[in-house]
Amino acid sequence: MISALIHFLRRSIARKLTLTLVGFVALTTIAAGIYLTRALEVFAVETLEARLTSIGRLIHDEALALIVRKASLDDVRAFALRAARPTGARISVIAADGRVLGDSEVPVEDLPRVENHAGRPEVRAALSGRVGRHRRTSATIGVSLLYVALPIVDDGRAVGVIRVALPLTAVTSSYAEIHRVMLAGGLVALVVACGIGLFVAHRVTKPVVQMQSIAHRLSEGDFTVRAPIRSPDEIGALGRALNGLAARLRENIHDLGHEQAKATAILDGMIEGVIAVDGRDIILLMNERARSMFGLDATRGEGKPFLEVIRNTELHEVFRESRAAGEVSVSHRELRLAIPVERRVQVNAVPLRLGPDEVGVVMVLHDVTELRRLEQVRTEFVANVSHELRTPLTAIQGYLETLLSGALEERQNARRFLEIVFRHTERLGRLLNDLTDLSNIELGRVSLKLAPTRLDVLAIMGPKAVSGRVGLSSRLSPDLPSMLADRDRLVQVVLNLVDNAVKYTPEGGRVTVQARTVAEGQVEIDVTDTGIGIPPIDLPRITERFYRVDKARSRELGGTGLGLAIVKHLVFAHGGQLRIESEPGRGTTVHVTLPIA
Repeated sequence: MISALIHFLRRSIARKLTLTLVGFVALTTIAAGIYLTRALEVFAVETLEARLTSIGRLIHDEALALIVRKASLDDVRAFALRAARPTGARISVIAADGRVLGDSEVPVEDLPRVENHAGRPEVRAALSGRVGRHRRTSATIGVSLLYVALPIVDDGRAVGVIRVALPLTAVTSSYAEIHRVMLAGGLVALVVACGIGLFVAHRVTKPVVQMQSIAHRLSEGDFTVRAPIRSPDEIGALGRALNGLAARLRENIHDLGHEQAKATAILDGMIEGVIAVDGRDIILLMNERARSMFGLDATRGEGKPFLEVIRNTELHEVFRESRAAGEVSVSHRELRLAIPVERRVQVNAVPLRLGPDEVGVVMVLHDVTELRRLEQVRTEFVANVSHELRTPLTAIQGYLETLLSGALEERQNARRFLEIVFRHTERLGRLLNDLTDLSNIELGRVSLKLAPTRLDVLAIMGPKAVSGRVGLSSRLSPDLPSMLADRDRLVQVVLNLVDNAVKYTPEGGRVTVQARTVAEGQVEIDVTDTGIGIPPIDLPRITERFYRVDKARSRELGGTGLGLAIVKHLVFAHGGQLRIESEPGRGTTVHVTLPIA
């Protein structure tokens, strides 16, 4: 409700002006009312105090006579009643020791129960020779009273106190009428202020509303409209400024259209990152691709010096060479960018004729980072494949030559050599099979038959774990849901992971396969071993093809170096995630996350 009211007021200057004027009048009226109320209260209390003091002085002598002759309590009570009757005040006669000798409101028989008044502020002041005054609620009659106490003086010595009290309502009863008059006057003032505020606000805001409409039409492209100017004040100055702005906008739009045509002509011939620089080395145009290459935001680029925006020495050399080469020559160079990320960029630069004596440069930047990376991967792949094939082929060739040289006649050696040849032949077969699988997966030629699949590979890996004297256990949640996966490929993933874990776990170690639901719609399979672990420097590359941490041990165990690469691509093909954690000497854990069926 309050927020809606604030929004309603903020949407109109007239409402703001009216609210300001009404608020000012309201605050002024309230302040005046508070001041007047307090002033009246102070005046009333002072008037009442003067009245009570006069009453006390009038009855002083008679009270003195009663105290001097030590009159009885009945006589003092009669005196208090007689003195209180014409004034309506409460009269109390108090001895010098604080005892109440008589009170117009307290019967004689109740006086013993009245507490000693020596500690009352007004009584203490009167006993010290001054006129005491205090305002409080009476403990005896329960009414708010103003007490005025005067000393009863005999030969310059206070022998008692005469105290006079009246309820404050005696002087404040007239306040209600005054408050009603003040309230009525305040309401009238607010109504008048509201009317004046609405009138003035309408007169002030009417030309502003007209200028708002004109500004809206300008924003829509109508630059022929003009604001009416009726006065020489600030509103009139605003109208003249708005008219000048419309005229300048019309000229600037024409100029911008010409510049946009030039920029469009440049961009139409470019497909990659484009930078156009004028003859003063100021950037005329930089497309979004060029900004991303150099890590620039949308506010940086156009209109700034080329050397200030792009700090790359090789690119500056291309820029200078292209400008010096002439209008026909095209400069080519491939350079390296280190910021914001490392990349390789091929630059083609041609001169740009902007005027008779102004020659700029247009540079087209082609990102060849991925192309160079693929070339490097291809080179490394050929080298790795050649090395992996050469090792078993060399062994096969060597043992066959030995057999052909006469070892074939030695039956025991011949059989051992043939078994070695057979093992290397098997390794060649595994290597070629893994290469074929990896190639098919990367090319998308593997068709996944996705279906709800349960995890059950321990029976398959059991014999291998026993032969390696490694304990193999599973911790599968009893309520583990089925995964949406190709069963054969899922078995291949887990087999590869368990096979690696068993290979690189010493005798007596353990390999644990566990699976659990980790998030809504996902199951995580963890393969944990207590093996040799993987150094941190090797973890980022462990899933690359032919990458081995311990090359000698891997080949000794019959590994092809492609198992984790196949696992990674199969997991990604299922829409899952692969994460590896390892600590040298403590073991390795491979986390595979797959969707629930």
